[in-house]
Amino acid sequence: MIFKGKSIQSVADATIYPFLNDLLKSEDETEVRETLNHIKILADLGIERKNFFGLQKVLCHKNIHVARNSLDILREMSPSIVKKKVEVKTDVWKSMYPFFCNQALSTPIVAIDSLKILDDLVDYEIVGDYKNLQKALLHKNDTVAHLGLDVLRKIKGMTTETRIEIVKPISAEISRERMEKVLQKKDQQIKEIEQPTQKETDLQSRISNVLKKNPKYIESLREIKSKYNV
Repeated sequence: MIFKGKSIQSVADATIYPFLNDLLKSEDETEVRETLNHIKILADLGIERKNFFGLQKVLCHKNIHVARNSLDILREMSPSIVKKKVEVKTDVWKSMYPFFCNQALSTPIVAIDSLKILDDLVDYEIVGDYKNLQKALLHKNDTVAHLGLDVLRKIKGMTTETRIEIVKPISAEISRERMEKVLQKKDQQIKEIEQPTQKETDLQSRISNVLKKNPKYIESLREIKSKYNV
């Protein structure tokens, strides 16, 4: 625990605020919107604008609505408004858990930073909704997958709210091998389905040959058809 003996505010100053600032640079508009929503929550609590210098860059965002949201938040954080030093309550960090978990599914750099934040929050016994975190175990980057596993183990060790099934991280190479096996199995199943069809064709061919060689069978079949109006 690198922040041992310090408050959760130390985690926010050292990791969470810089992380949110970095996400504001994303080219993904949805990601920027979600980040602004969480910064807005912090702004409402009285967090100062100096913690989110990345907001000024968002003022030039190509989406006018995103730019305006950034401006509104900056105004709310105006230095002219007298504010006391604020330490965010535990419930607020818990509410942001799904956001951090979703970021753990992003690019390796973003995912690792997000997992480090989650790991720090767990050290302070702060755990929110982490169900999507299990998806990080299948991340194509093995470092992310293993770090995700470590965080889940730590969560499981401090809470019994939900029993989670932890699986070993799967590397991209193993995933490809499994996929090839699945495709081979499907191919075999298709062949097995086609085999009876071929047998039926062969049977019909043999019956046709027998009828051609024995005209009397054809006459008998015609009589039966005529008799029963088949």
